[in-house]
Amino acid sequence: MSREKAQPMYGENAPPSWARLPGARCRAVEHLAKLEGLQDFETLSGLDEGFFQALAIAAAVLEIGAGTALYREGEPSGAVYFMREGRVKLYRSSGGPKDRDQILGVVGDGSILGLASALERRPQSQGATALTDCTLYAVFRDDLLEIMERFPEASVRIAQTLAARNRELEDLVSDLVFHSAPQRVARMLLALATEEGRVTRRGVVFEPSLSRQEMAEATGISREALSRALSRLAQEGILDLESKTITILKPAELRARTGQ
Repeated sequence: MSREKAQPMYGENAPPSWARLPGARCRAVEHLAKLEGLQDFETLSGLDEGFFQALAIAAAVLEIGAGTALYREGEPSGAVYFMREGRVKLYRSSGGPKDRDQILGVVGDGSILGLASALERRPQSQGATALTDCTLYAVFRDDLLEIMERFPEASVRIAQTLAARNRELEDLVSDLVFHSAPQRVARMLLALATEEGRVTRRGVVFEPSLSRQEMAEATGISREALSRALSRLAQEGILDLESKTITILKPAELRARTGQ
């Protein structure tokens, strides 16, 4: 009796080749974890299942501790990073004998980092340093470009994240040009409280992910000017400054100080 050649069970949905190798169970668990993590990204919600499968296969899990540089300004930009958990500051340095930083933003879960420079195939235009312990999915640029070509809707969605980031940078420039230092401090405090705060009976309490120096860099002022602005808000009963936490006692009054 002749034996017919077995037909593949999965067709186009066949599992990746590593699924047949020793240790496949562990890799399968890792793949499913990456798949579920990527599907949680709000900017990618609703995209084709095949896109998430391809992205999860291409992605490597990266865990870095607080204070670790993810990449530095001027370094090669061969990968794009999808942030699963954590907070990262983005910044540019002035260079020169009195080197100082300008923080361009603080981003968290669901953000995509290093995208613009990678797509341009140019060195990193900014630095990125972890403010907290972070878990990210790293995807090599060429792998991401190949996936984007296969899934045009995903390409549009990823382009929209670039547009949103560009708008944030435009808002930052406008803030630095058109608002006073006290107004910028008030806006920064409200932004941090929105992302990191919890509501209590006394007010909105948060432990800033930014140090005092970084808060000064984010608002484009000196450390001394920041201290004066915070002290003035505390004296007026709008803030309560403790060793590690800040409590916004009067959110409405702080918002009135933003110049909006």
